[in-house]
Amino acid sequence: MRITKNFFFSFIFLFVFLTFLKVDFRFTDNIYCCSDDFDYYMHAETISQDFDFDYSNQLKGLETKRFNKNNKPAPIGYVGTGILAAPFMFIGGMVDKFSSSSGIMNYKFLIYSISPIFYLSASYILLIKSLNILNFKFDNLKFLIFFLGSGVTYYAFERFSMTHSYEFFTTSLLIYSCAKYYEKSNLNNRYAILIPIAIFFGLATRWTNYFLLIIPIIFKLILKSDKKLIINPYFVLTSVASLSTFLYLSYAIYGVISLDPRTSYQVSSSVVEIAQIQVNKNIYIEYFDRIINIFVTKEFGIIYFMPILSFTLFITIFLIFKNILTKNKFDKAGLYYLIACFQPLLIVAIWRSTGSAYGFRYLLTLYPLSIIFYFYLKKHYRLFFIDKVIIIFSILSILSLLFFETTPDTQLSLERIYNSFGKYTRYTQPNYLLGLFKSFIIFDSYLKIFTTSFFGAICFKFLIVVFGKNNLIDLLGNFGLPTSNPDFIIYLENLELISVDKFIFLILFGLSIYIYMLKNLVKNN
Repeated sequence: MRITKNFFFSFIFLFVFLTFLKVDFRFTDNIYCCSDDFDYYMHAETISQDFDFDYSNQLKGLETKRFNKNNKPAPIGYVGTGILAAPFMFIGGMVDKFSSSSGIMNYKFLIYSISPIFYLSASYILLIKSLNILNFKFDNLKFLIFFLGSGVTYYAFERFSMTHSYEFFTTSLLIYSCAKYYEKSNLNNRYAILIPIAIFFGLATRWTNYFLLIIPIIFKLILKSDKKLIINPYFVLTSVASLSTFLYLSYAIYGVISLDPRTSYQVSSSVVEIAQIQVNKNIYIEYFDRIINIFVTKEFGIIYFMPILSFTLFITIFLIFKNILTKNKFDKAGLYYLIACFQPLLIVAIWRSTGSAYGFRYLLTLYPLSIIFYFYLKKHYRLFFIDKVIIIFSILSILSLLFFETTPDTQLSLERIYNSFGKYTRYTQPNYLLGLFKSFIIFDSYLKIFTTSFFGAICFKFLIVVFGKNNLIDLLGNFGLPTSNPDFIIYLENLELISVDKFIFLILFGLSIYIYMLKNLVKNN
């Protein structure tokens, strides 16, 4: 009975895993210039294959397309993602050499593409362990829904070469390190070493994630610890080493020693100019309106698609004002949490964009902290009704990932239109929320979900092996399916070229993630 139950749950996990795992950016052999995805791929490639920061191999013939100063070409994107992904690309390259694999979805590319899934799974475990250290009670299934309701899985299961799964991981690693360090029973200094390392990777992944510096303060207040991290010699020495490494990487990649995030983008405009700040009485109203828009816009409003973040912010603001008015004890942890969240929120308000992809992607790095802080609030206050609302919106957010770009109403515009901030730009969908509900009742949405998923790809690959591509096209045509569609023909041709072992590898990887998560799952109190 136990074996049957374990087999059933593993099958369900594998089905969901392969349904969310998308072929769109994986049915290729490389990532080509020029995009953010390309930048991070270049970092991983030069580290894993050339063991240097000379990008002449990666940018041959494209020297002026990305960063270029004093004849030194480099990616625009930051290096942290490349450092974390490089071991996976190295392993993939070694597998290719021994297996003579090449072409579409070679192992170098395939294993690189699953690295963010590994880091996302590690984030899940780190956050569960952190909740247990903090003695916050939680339900495993509810926590999983909260975790997946962030939208970050899009950047692991589809846009795998973007930074956000890695940012999620570095924030989770920092949270776990701080929880362990400030834990009263812990006298081990390894976490004083790990904290600056986690901050280093977080900032190297995105130079503007300054809010990470506040997280140790938040956990010191939550755990009411007397430990002084700032004078810990292990922390100080590792911080100096981390800062030195960061500056070295800046010089090695861009030819200048810099902490300024504008460096890689070769931007000379001041912060005031970038923010389009004018000294007048309306500036505060304008930015307040932009912040409100982030919450309620139908274009990925965070109330609907990042519920833990939005509701935790609302609750914290309400409690702080309530305590001020009633002159109760002031919650400093809540204040520092708001300060930490304000920095990425302000960046989004300055750019007036969701980020030209799925959701408010620049806010995803806050989500691990918001999950922890929500359970901190839940421990001290009754949030039963809000808990239910967050569950509902988290489920909506999870479904949104599946239905993203399945219909014209859920696709980002390739032409310039006005987004919900009033900015004339491409890659936006100001009515995404309404389009999402419409897509639920359109049959083609489900057909596209199936076809673009690896679950669908494996099914079609099996049919190709059994019947052959041409016979399969005829067979599907007999059922009235649009087999003459050029995109579908290319899809089948790609499947025919990809060897069966790649699909077996993904199935085994999915099962490994399932086992890894089960074995490391810490039972809550």
